Amino acid sequence: MATEKELGIAEPCEILLVRHAVPQPDGTINPGLGEAGLAQSRSLVSYLSAERIDAIYSSHLVRAVQTVEPLAAQRGLDIIIDEGLREWVSGATSYTGTEGMVDVSRTKAFLEGRFEEGFMPPHNDAELRENMVNTMRRIGLAHQGHKVVAASHGGASNTFLAYVLDSPRKFFFNPGYASISRVQVWPDGRFVLLCINELTHERDRGSGILPIG
Repeated sequence: MATEKELGIAEPCEILLVRHAVPQPDGTINPGLGEAGLAQSRSLVSYLSAERIDAIYSSHLVRAVQTVEPLAAQRGLDIIIDEGLREWVSGATSYTGTEGMVDVSRTKAFLEGRFEEGFMPPHNDAELRENMVNTMRRIGLAHQGHKVVAASHGGASNTFLAYVLDSPRKFFFNPGYASISRVQVWPDGRFVLLCINELTHERDRGSGILPIG
């Protein structure tokens, strides 16, 4: 069988789409990480220790930036801020993680996987999907043959991966904190999904991974 080199196959970019680690709500819309989240950000360093990383991107939100700071420091790479990786925009005035929800019906919908039936607030879903698709394609085309980490958010990751899967859903899986979903971006702009929700810290590893292909 001919090798990829003999066949003249191009090298795509592999993007490791990372959901931010667990933040510490502080009454603002843009909290940073608490002790648990900082531990998860460090686990990302050890989890990826055997992999080459060529560039690190992050949304501008503090919880995403802080998630990849230890990895960037360990690899000697700058964090490239890209607002295209941001989370949805809703009417919320402060951040509340799913673990801090107090609304019983919303919590029940989330735990039962009925993400679009009472869990999600009204938000800019069409704009979010377009932004994420364009941003992921732009990053991938700028890094052909490279492996790139991109720190983003649960809703943003969901809407992008739903696009890759050609699904009409806006939110179809529960992304773990500091989890990784891997996508190739080929020179013609195509996305090829490798895996969803690869869990990176020891406590959660081994549950919730959804391999593709």
